[in-house]
Amino acid sequence: MARRRPPSPAPGSAAADPALRRVQKLCEQRAFRERDVGIGREVSAIARQARQDAERRGEFADAWIAAMPADLVAETWLESATPVAMVIGVASAPLGFAVDRALRAGALAKLRLQLRAPGLRVRTRIGPPPA
Repeated sequence: MARRRPPSPAPGSAAADPALRRVQKLCEQRAFRERDVGIGREVSAIARQARQDAERRGEFADAWIAAMPADLVAETWLESATPVAMVIGVASAPLGFAVDRALRAGALAKLRLQLRAPGLRVRTRIGPPPA
C-alpha cells in the first residue's frame, strides 16, 4: 500500500518555511520507536553459540584423545572446555594423579600445540562420571 503524502501547505503559511519543515522532519526521525519484541534474534544467537560450543568441545576432545595414553583416555571425560582452560573429570584421586603425571610428561605440551593455545591450563575434577 502506497503512503499518501500530506497536502502541501498554502504558500504563505508557516509550514512552507524550509527551516520549519526541517525541524518537523527531525522531530519525526527522533520520535520514540517501539522496540522489536521478537525473540528470533535471541534464539538464533543461542543456537549459534551452542553450535560453536559443540564444535569447540569436539576439537578439545580430539586433542585430548591424541595427546593422552589410551588407558587414561578410557577413564576420563571432558567436563568443560574454553579457549584457556580444560576441566577433565576423573573417578578417583589415583587416576587424577596419573593424569597429572601424563600431562607433566609432555601431554600438556602436545595439547597446547594441537589446539594452538600456548596458555592452555588443564584441571582435573574428581567425581562420578556423567550418566
